[in-house]
Amino acid sequence: MNGLHCIWSRLVSSHLAILVSASILSPLAATAASIWSDTTVPGIVDYGPDSAVELGVKFRTDSGGYITGIRFYKSSANSGTHVGNLWSATGKRLGTATFTGESASGWQQVNFSTPVYITANTVYVASYHANAGHYSDDQNYFAGKGVDSQPLHALPDGVSGFNGVYAYGSASSFPSQGWNASNYWVDVIFQQ
Repeated sequence: MNGLHCIWSRLVSSHLAILVSASILSPLAATAASIWSDTTVPGIVDYGPDSAVELGVKFRTDSGGYITGIRFYKSSANSGTHVGNLWSATGKRLGTATFTGESASGWQQVNFSTPVYITANTVYVASYHANAGHYSDDQNYFAGKGVDSQPLHALPDGVSGFNGVYAYGSASSFPSQGWNASNYWVDVIFQQ
């Protein structure tokens, strides 16, 4: 449960009874932030059929906080099981979750069972695995520019290698390849 919590404790000894209370603000009480709004729609929603692939975006944040989940934009033909992942810039998987209850199309979201703390001004990769292609792909989106949605920043291609990134394979793997500075429309849910 997020927000303000009150904890009561009672200390009892043979000579004294004390009732102590404390208020604690949960670290996840802040409003969630994402790179793109819920109303943002890719220019190319369905890039067509392809092999199974992991698709991602490199990002950083201005302040430390928690990644609570992953989002991606889904075309109606992007079927099958989808898995969201958070990675360090060197390929260490920090969080993973399987999407459930997806709608036919539009933004999909999965929350990690345990939010992942990230450090300010450090590059991370958010990704998801698509089994049969039909993912969103706007080429040259990150060419010479990123996206600033304070406190989140999707990096311009070339600042920290490629952005967006991908890796072909039947299961999730660290996406480190790039093609034409493509935006595959992967996003995070961030809370301070």
